[in-house]
Amino acid sequence: MITNTQVETANIRDHMLRTVDIILALLLIISAAPVLVFKSLYRKYHHGSAIERVYIHDAKDGKIGLYQFTGEGRCCQWPYLINLLKGDLSLLGSDKRYYLEPEQGAGQPSYHHLNNQRISKPGLLSFEQMHHRLGINFEDKAAHLHDAQSNLLSYLMAASRIVLTSIFSAHKANSSAQSIPLFNLQLCNLTMKEMLAEIIIQCQHYQALKLTRHPDTTHSGTGHSLGMLQYAFVNAACLNLSVKDPLYRRCLQSSCHKIFADGSGIRIACLWKGYSPKDNLNGTDMFPRLCEQLSKNNLSVFLLGGAPGIAAKTAENMSRQYPNLAIAGTHHGYLDSLTNEQSVIEQINASGASVLLVAMGAPRQEVWLEKHQAHLDVAVGIGVGGLFDFYSEKIIRAPLWVRQIGMEWVCRLAEEPKRMWQRYILGNPLFLYRVLQEIRQQKQHRHPIISAAQTTKDPLLTDSIYANKLEDSGTNKHIQHPNLTNQHSLNAQAKQRCKRNRALARFNIHLKRGLDLFCAALLLVLLLPLLLCVSLLIRLESKGPVLFSQQRAGKHNIPFTMWKFRSMYPDAELRRRALQSANEMQGGILFKMKQDPRITRIGKVIRKLSIDELPQLCNVICGDMSLVGPRPALLAEVEQYSLHDRRRLAVKPGITCIWQVSGRSDIPFDRQVELDVDYIYQQSFFTDVSLLIKTIPAVIFARGAY
Repeated sequence: MITNTQVETANIRDHMLRTVDIILALLLIISAAPVLVFKSLYRKYHHGSAIERVYIHDAKDGKIGLYQFTGEGRCCQWPYLINLLKGDLSLLGSDKRYYLEPEQGAGQPSYHHLNNQRISKPGLLSFEQMHHRLGINFEDKAAHLHDAQSNLLSYLMAASRIVLTSIFSAHKANSSAQSIPLFNLQLCNLTMKEMLAEIIIQCQHYQALKLTRHPDTTHSGTGHSLGMLQYAFVNAACLNLSVKDPLYRRCLQSSCHKIFADGSGIRIACLWKGYSPKDNLNGTDMFPRLCEQLSKNNLSVFLLGGAPGIAAKTAENMSRQYPNLAIAGTHHGYLDSLTNEQSVIEQINASGASVLLVAMGAPRQEVWLEKHQAHLDVAVGIGVGGLFDFYSEKIIRAPLWVRQIGMEWVCRLAEEPKRMWQRYILGNPLFLYRVLQEIRQQKQHRHPIISAAQTTKDPLLTDSIYANKLEDSGTNKHIQHPNLTNQHSLNAQAKQRCKRNRALARFNIHLKRGLDLFCAALLLVLLLPLLLCVSLLIRLESKGPVLFSQQRAGKHNIPFTMWKFRSMYPDAELRRRALQSANEMQGGILFKMKQDPRITRIGKVIRKLSIDELPQLCNVICGDMSLVGPRPALLAEVEQYSLHDRRRLAVKPGITCIWQVSGRSDIPFDRQVELDVDYIYQQSFFTDVSLLIKTIPAVIFARGAY
C-alpha cells in the first residue's frame, strides 16, 4: 500500500526532474540559437518549410508530435528541445517508439502493457541507446531507468554516462557481419539471446541423439562422447596470449566451434576494423541467463574449476536463485595428476550434464577441453575464466554504471593489482598496438575487394558477402559470386566517405579562394609604388601601352584575358613567326629564347625578377586565375596539346606552380605538364602556402627566368 508520504516524495522527485529538463532545454536552446536560426532559414529556402513533425508513442501509448528540421543531416533533431521544454519528452527516458497509424487498432494491447514495463516518458537520451553502443542489450533497461529516475543525482549521472559513451562510441561500423576477423581468428557475431538459443538447441539435439543411439547405456566411463562442441570467450589478454602461445592459438582456430568477443578492448578493436559486435558476450553475463534457460528446458550443468569450495558455493547460490536449476555436479580446478583428471572426467560423464563450464583461466581451460573433447560426454563445453569467483561472492563484480562506461577492468585492477597490473597496464596498450599494426598491414597488402572477401569468410556461414560458391562442371575451379546480404551497410559506409570527401573538397576550394583574395589584395596595396615606377619606365623606353593583354586558356579551356606588364616591343607578335625556327623550348609547343630580340631593356629586368607577372593579381581577384596553379597557356598552344597534356586544364591557371619553383624555363614542356598534373592531384591549402613561400627565393635568384 502506497502511503501519502511516498506519494509526496514521488511528486517532489518528479518536479525536480522536470525542473532540470526545463533548465537544460532553455540553456541548450539559447546556446544553439544562431545554429537553429540559420538552419531554419536554410531549410525554409531549400525545402519550402523549416519544420516537420514525426509521431511517437507517449507514456500511455498516445501520440506525441516531435518537431524536427525538414530533410536529413546534422542538427535536424535540435527542435526536439522544444518538446523537452513542453514536457513531451524528458532528458532521460524510455527509447522513442515511432507511431504508425495502421498498427493502432481497437483492442490491441499497448507496447508497455505487452512488455510489462513501468510507464515512463520517452527521452532525448535512453539506456537503449547506450546499451546498444556498448553491446549490453541483454541488461534490464526498464529497471535501470527506474533506478536512474529515483533521485536527481542518479538522473544526472545516468544522462552524463549516456552522453559520454555516445562521444567515444560514435563509429560507423558494420553490425550485420556474422563474423569478425581479428588476429586471424573469426569472432562469431551474435546477440546474447542468439548465443543462448544455440547452446540450448545443441543440448537438446545431443540428448535426442544419445537416446537414439544409446537408449540403455549408462555413461559412467569415457569413450561415449557423441561430439562435444567447444565454445570460447576471448578478451584482449586472451588474444595477446594467442600471439605467444601457438598451442592456444591452434586450439582457438581448429578446436573451438565458435569464439565470442568479450570486453571493451575487443569492442574497440572491432570498431577500428569497421565492425560493430552485436553484444559483449562473456561468461559472467551469460551464466545467470544460461542457468535460467537450462532450468526452463530441464537441462543440467556441471561446474569445474576454481579453488576448492568455490564451484560448490557458486552452485549453492545459483540453486537458490533458480530453484528448478539442475546442478549435475561440481569440482575444483586443481587437477594435478592423470588419475585425478580421469576421475573427474568419469564424474562428469556419469552426471549426465548437458553443459560443462570450465573455470581454469585462459589458455589452460581451452587446452584442457580440447585435450579431452573426445572423452567428455556433454553437449557443450565452455571456458569461463574467473566466473565462479564472482558468483561465489569471493570477488565483488564492478557495479553496472562502471560497466556501462566500459571501465570494469579498472575495478578488477583495483581489487587485484599484483595479479592484474601486467594484463591491463601493459597488455591493453600492447593489444591496441597490435590491432593498429594488423589494420595497417591489411591496407598495405590487400586489394580492397579481396579484403572484403577474406574478412567476411567463415566456413560455418552461408550469408557472408562472398560465401556463395558455384563449382564449374568442367573444371575444379570455384567461381565466387557476391551475395548482397551486407551490401547495405557497406554502401552506407561508402556514401559517408564520399560525403566527407566532397565536403572536404568544397572546403578546400573556399579556403583556396579566400587565400587568393587576401594575398592578391594585400600584394597590390603593398606593391603599388613599385607598380607605378615600372609603368613609368616601360612608357619612357618605348611607345605603346604599359599593360599587355592576351587571350589565354583558363579552367576547362575557357578563354579569358590575362594581363602583364609589357616587356616586348609593340610588334613582337608579328616578329615571332620569323623567329619560330630559333625556338629553344623542347617539344615545339611553347616559344622561348634566352636572347629574344623582341624584349626591351626594362623588359629583361622585369622578366628576370618576374615583375611582369604582377598585374595578374587583378586576374586573381576577378576569379580568372589563382595564385597557385598551372601557368595559363596560349589558345594556339592548347590546340597542339595531346589528350595527356590537356589534364593541366582541369583547374584554374595560376601565377606560380611546382615547375616555376623547380627551374622554370629550363624544364622541358613534357616535364612541366607532369609537374602541373602532380600539383592538381595533391593540391591543398598547405601545398599552396608552401609553393608561395618557395616562389620567393625562386624569384630573387631568378632560376630559369628569361
